[in-house]
Amino acid sequence: MVGSQPRDPQPLDQQTDARTTVAADALFVLIGAHPNTDWLPPAIARDAYGFVLTGTDLGADAMAGWPLERPPSMFETSLPGVFAVGDVRARSVKRVASAVGEGSVAISQIHRHLDTLRMVAV
Repeated sequence: MVGSQPRDPQPLDQQTDARTTVAADALFVLIGAHPNTDWLPPAIARDAYGFVLTGTDLGADAMAGWPLERPPSMFETSLPGVFAVGDVRARSVKRVASAVGEGSVAISQIHRHLDTLRMVAV
């Protein structure tokens, strides 16, 4: 994007260097969505693009190794007690407000998981 005025964005075709003036009242710039999850252990299932699978999005392969009697929580990964929210999660909305909301839900799921561990330890 180039342009000298806030309402005069000019998309730049990176292959031809051609510019097109587009009248716009708003512009949303998405700079990419590479999840950078290579550092996670193999036990955490990911999709073909590297996004972390959680809850019902875990496939049969990931669920085959699920060690608990209960199913994974909505934001729980294939590794019990490890949760993923926001842009790194497969099929997420990829918006800040959604990530914040997912995080608040994950907190309650984490508390439930920890309660389960405490009950087992007693």
